[in-house]
Amino acid sequence: MIDDEPKPATYYDEREIWTPDPTAADMQVYETFASTVVELVQVLDDNKPMLSRDVYARFSASLLHLSRVLGEYEDGWNGGHGA
Repeated sequence: MIDDEPKPATYYDEREIWTPDPTAADMQVYETFASTVVELVQVLDDNKPMLSRDVYARFSASLLHLSRVLGEYEDGWNGGHGA
């Protein structure tokens, strides 16, 4: 791995840079995030009636974005066929 700091996410987005072959660490982090995002969505939905509208909206949008990013990696790592 390269020892320099990662560039901002926009750098990779603008250049369509996606890691095609994940390292063991990539997979460990991916799997942890993927399982945790499901739990976070459930907690958010369970508490929706009690949450402030702006809190719910921002957290939902953030989780949706994270879910999409995870899906892009999953599709790429599975040859575009999903899990």
